[in-house]
Amino acid sequence: MKQKILTALILIFSAGILNSQTLNLRFSTYFYSWQRLDSINDPSSNKTTHIQGYQDLFLDVNKDKWSFNTMIQTDEDVMNRIDKGFHYRFYNIYVKGTNLFNHLDLKLGRQYVYAGVGKGPVDGLYLKIKAGKDKEYQLSGFGGYATNTDYAFDKYLSLKDNYSIGGQFSYYGVKDLVASASYSNMHHKPLPYYAFRIDSLMNTHEVLIDLDSPTEQFAGLDFDYSYKSKHYVYGKLYYDINQRMFYRGELNARVRVIENLNLSAGYLYRQPQISYNSIFWVFEHNKYQEIEGGADYTLKNGINLFGKVSDVIYSGSSDGKNNSLRLQLGFNNPSYGLSYVKYTGYTGESDGASGYFYREIVKSILSATASLNYSRYRLEEYTTTADGTSIDRVNSLSGMLGITYRPMPQLSVDAQGQFIQNRIYKADTRFLIGLTYWLFKNFKKA
Repeated sequence: MKQKILTALILIFSAGILNSQTLNLRFSTYFYSWQRLDSINDPSSNKTTHIQGYQDLFLDVNKDKWSFNTMIQTDEDVMNRIDKGFHYRFYNIYVKGTNLFNHLDLKLGRQYVYAGVGKGPVDGLYLKIKAGKDKEYQLSGFGGYATNTDYAFDKYLSLKDNYSIGGQFSYYGVKDLVASASYSNMHHKPLPYYAFRIDSLMNTHEVLIDLDSPTEQFAGLDFDYSYKSKHYVYGKLYYDINQRMFYRGELNARVRVIENLNLSAGYLYRQPQISYNSIFWVFEHNKYQEIEGGADYTLKNGINLFGKVSDVIYSGSSDGKNNSLRLQLGFNNPSYGLSYVKYTGYTGESDGASGYFYREIVKSILSATASLNYSRYRLEEYTTTADGTSIDRVNSLSGMLGITYRPMPQLSVDAQGQFIQNRIYKADTRFLIGLTYWLFKNFKKA
């Protein structure tokens, strides 16, 4: 099965290149280096150096109303193999038809679906029908195999236990308003595996763990409205049909009070959405609500000042202290920025600050980036160091320094150094170097 699928993909890829009108290609390769101890319990043990390579390929081939699109990632261990030593992921690979018969869009293949409550990767078919004088009525539907979590093309199970179907109806008939209703139905059966278990006589034996795949069904409403391109409001309401409860409700608004000054407010209601065959069901979980307000102001020099405050309200806390406050302050622009965030209340106490800087050293050729992050937080009422000394707070510091060199517009070379220092790592340093090539070709002009 795996060889047949890969053969079919190669044929589609070759046919698309030979018959295309435009080609958009981006290829990146990166190498990442780090060291780790051979033994966690013995800090004096030998260190092993690891180098791992990553390759990303984005390809978009177009001809008339048709296109072939793919995004592929591979990684391999160059030094000191871990696990298999090589992995590949097809995040998407599909054929797309746009505005067929002036009313139909379609995608066939592996793709990420965005359709209200129907969201996620699917190996299958997506259709959108556009009707009405101005195509204000749009009905989309999708169905297929629920993509494997490793994004490979092997380990396929039965379709009846692993599928995703759904649809969305959207209305664009009122100016600046988009409203939609959606539905999704998904089965996702985990791969069977063997594990050791103890029987009634306390004997250990190996058993096959083969979980079932109950249906997950959701329905939802979404809307998005803008007024004079200055004021915005959007919201959503999602319902779990099997559990008979609303698991997500959201309402957000952004209003321009005067030139360059915006006020925002939001409300969020959330029930943890946990897969029915997940181990996380054994843990206690409760709903929460969040109320947020904020403001941002843009200065004449382009610097944006912002501030946000939110109150998260948790249900089911045993001590009655179920509020957590979050405060954010900062400023930013495309070249630099600084922000501060503070958490206090039910979820604990922490302070964090982060900053970034970007500088173009040689116009369109050489640039530098840097970032620094610091946080100070409490893990529990008290914690101790290795020698038993009690400490109240834990500090963490991380940073990055990078250089990008573009000898030509289509080619860039990146080098980046990273470090982190915290309670676990005294000094963890890593290095990344990579190359990116971009190509766009219009064969009609050639």
